[in-house]
Amino acid sequence: MSELDDFKATYFDECSELLTELEEQFAAIEAGERDANRLNAVFRAIHSIKGGAGAFGFSDLVGFAHAYETLLDYVRDGRVELTDDVVTLCIRANDIVSDHVAAARTGEALPADYGQEEKARFEALARGEAAEDDGPPIEEFDIEFTPVMVDLGLDGDAPAEDDDCFEESPMAGCEAGQWEIRFTPHRELYARANDPLLLLRELAALGTLQIKPVIGDIPHLAEFDPFAVYCSWEITLNAPNTTEASIREVFEFVEGDCDIAIVQLGAGTAGEARPAGENAPAREDDEDDAFEEAPSLSFSELAATITPTRVATPSAPPAVVAPKPMAAATGESEDGRGGGVQSIRVDLDKVDRVVNMVGELVITQSMLTQQMDETLRARYTELVRGLEVLAQTTRGLQDSVMAIRAQPVKSVFSRMPRLVRELAQKTGKKIKLETIGESTEIDKTVIEQLSDPLTHMIRNSADHGIESPELRLQRGKPETGTIRLSAEQAGGNILIIVEDDGGGINRERVLQVARDKGVVAPDATPTDEQIDQLIFAPGFSTADKVSDLSGRGVGMDVVLSNIKKIGGSVHVRSWTGKGTRMTLRLPLTLAVLDVMLVKVGINPYVVPLSSIVETIQCSRAAFERVPSGGQVMQVRGEYVQVIDLAARFSLTSDTDEGNRFVVLCEGEGATKVALVVDDIIGQQQVVIKSLEENFERVDGIAGGTILGDGNVALIVDVQGLRTPAVHKSAA
Repeated sequence: MSELDDFKATYFDECSELLTELEEQFAAIEAGERDANRLNAVFRAIHSIKGGAGAFGFSDLVGFAHAYETLLDYVRDGRVELTDDVVTLCIRANDIVSDHVAAARTGEALPADYGQEEKARFEALARGEAAEDDGPPIEEFDIEFTPVMVDLGLDGDAPAEDDDCFEESPMAGCEAGQWEIRFTPHRELYARANDPLLLLRELAALGTLQIKPVIGDIPHLAEFDPFAVYCSWEITLNAPNTTEASIREVFEFVEGDCDIAIVQLGAGTAGEARPAGENAPAREDDEDDAFEEAPSLSFSELAATITPTRVATPSAPPAVVAPKPMAAATGESEDGRGGGVQSIRVDLDKVDRVVNMVGELVITQSMLTQQMDETLRARYTELVRGLEVLAQTTRGLQDSVMAIRAQPVKSVFSRMPRLVRELAQKTGKKIKLETIGESTEIDKTVIEQLSDPLTHMIRNSADHGIESPELRLQRGKPETGTIRLSAEQAGGNILIIVEDDGGGINRERVLQVARDKGVVAPDATPTDEQIDQLIFAPGFSTADKVSDLSGRGVGMDVVLSNIKKIGGSVHVRSWTGKGTRMTLRLPLTLAVLDVMLVKVGINPYVVPLSSIVETIQCSRAAFERVPSGGQVMQVRGEYVQVIDLAARFSLTSDTDEGNRFVVLCEGEGATKVALVVDDIIGQQQVVIKSLEENFERVDGIAGGTILGDGNVALIVDVQGLRTPAVHKSAA
């Protein structure tokens, strides 16, 4: 991969983070948090995306982002009111920016008119027209200008009064909190579609400005270069409470594309002018002779004379500069001084390779431990001590690597408020979303598989669960329905719960549809729990007609299949007239697992330790038979389904029944299941290997692992073993 490709990969990674931030910010804005900090965060995100796009020559993305950025700047200045229509337009614009980024990443071309309607609405808003006026896109024309000489009204070479702060000692005649700033853009600043006026507006938010443009020789139009630098600015900023770091933050997005010299006046000692770029010395006084002096202007006067212009990206992309990392990655403290690197961005493939090596280390450590019999332990005490230290170090290394891969589920949860809002509009219902536990961390690989299942579950709650406002009022409920999305850690698992306060599952309707489709035998009498689980059957739907929300029987099937792929399970519990709760039980990680090693026949099997409640010797267990022939066990007044693994996997067991063991495991919800095994070998860590990738999916088996002696052991899927008989009748 070339250096340019590395830079692009970094840019697209940052775009993903910035687009996620846009979703989060607009979710808060929709909720009523329309303060300046939210708007500034949105503006910075779009500005960063546009700046990087200009560096790589993504002209379509630059053009749209520039128009969007201009609208956001008008909103920040109060010239455009942030109404609900404008918020909706901005959310649509975020989608278009995301599509442009995706197209730039893949190299695909979007339609030439893609986003033009939204750009026209941006321009209409800037002209003071209503957001809903969707007039046709404004056409661009080639306009010929006649060059004229402009009298700047200068009286000789006498400097303006404000020049005293430049020409004399910085202490003379200047108040404390006064700053002198020299801003000289480079050619690259314009080539990347940056607008100096936007920077000056940012600066004006810090205090009172006096701006003096320093204008060079401007050629005739035929020789005019749109990316050349014909003007720089000398700025006096009166801001008593402003630090140099705050001023430099205004120019952080154009760092390297301009020269910035900042001098504090009126302080105890004169601050030194320091350039923003590595090789960007402050302009010497004798260099200013090449520029014609101009009168000092206030910011409002300057803004009145400058109109933001759309700058076309040149056909040949400019010299590539690596996109500036996010603030957290720069290692800079608030006062602008380097404080050490706080975070770095690492390719996930590199982390995966480390995880795999840690897995091999776990296997090797387990192998060495198994080779130590009692004789060797008594003879080589130092070696035993070393192996114990190795085991502790290996566990610490594994935990550290897993923490690197862990990410908060907020990245997925943040997309859901917008989904709920759109579903409410489509269904004509009033729905609000509550999120809990957004900071819960889970393996990144698991997070990547969560988006589709959560989307389908929330769509199901909105379409089938939440009633219409009229019906809710008739039932004595608030007219606004609630969908609650939560995440929590439970042992070695993460529980993602989607719960609504709707009407619950209509079990009679579900059972009738299941019988009509042949999913359930006509004479079968499934339990309520089994009926609830039927909604995950392939092709199953209770919708009367197909719509863009439901009716094809695909959604909940996708939920079940995707969650099973990552070793998870789904449980549904419904209360008629009160609501439905769907629980996803997911593994914390897909790499290393704490297990109990058991023996069934002559084969070793492993059971995830997180699902085990207790172990009981069969001679002490109270077994009973049910009329259907199945076996149950009574545990503290509760009857639990019993599954003999030897019979389940068609293995021969020579162990006496009284000497076998029962491993009591947690199922979904409050249910439990008792697994009968021949012997319990012990507890250890294992590295999970996918069975589907190396062989094929096997019911009741979640994967495989390599033991310390080199043998392969299968990982028991506790929930998969409990597959109700009602599902086996499916065609």
